Amino acid sequence: MARNAWRLILAAAAGIILLAAVLHYRGRAREEAAAAKLGSDRAAAAQASAGDAVNSVAGAAQREAASDALTRSNEKEIRDAKGADVAVDPAVRDAGLDGLCRRAAYRDSERCRMREPDPR
Repeated sequence: MARNAWRLILAAAAGIILLAAVLHYRGRAREEAAAAKLGSDRAAAAQASAGDAVNSVAGAAQREAASDALTRSNEKEIRDAKGADVAVDPAVRDAGLDGLCRRAAYRDSERCRMREPDPR
């Protein structure tokens, strides 16, 4: 009888050890899977962020190119307009430039910084 009791105790101890080992490795497997998913999510987020940055830069370049094209087109229309070769009174020219230089879009241009227009 004592022999069977020892066998039963050893079998129970072995079962407990086996159960503890299974639970331990199962928990580690979950942690590793979660870490792998987190790494994958981070990589996907970084890739999306890089894509957004590229699109943002491309959009800015397109807007700048469109703005430059509009400036060239406006300049051509002004130079080709009837009377473009007639001298403009300096007071009229200065008033026009002062008006432009009060606008935020022109305020920091080199030509406007040199003029220091009347702030009105």
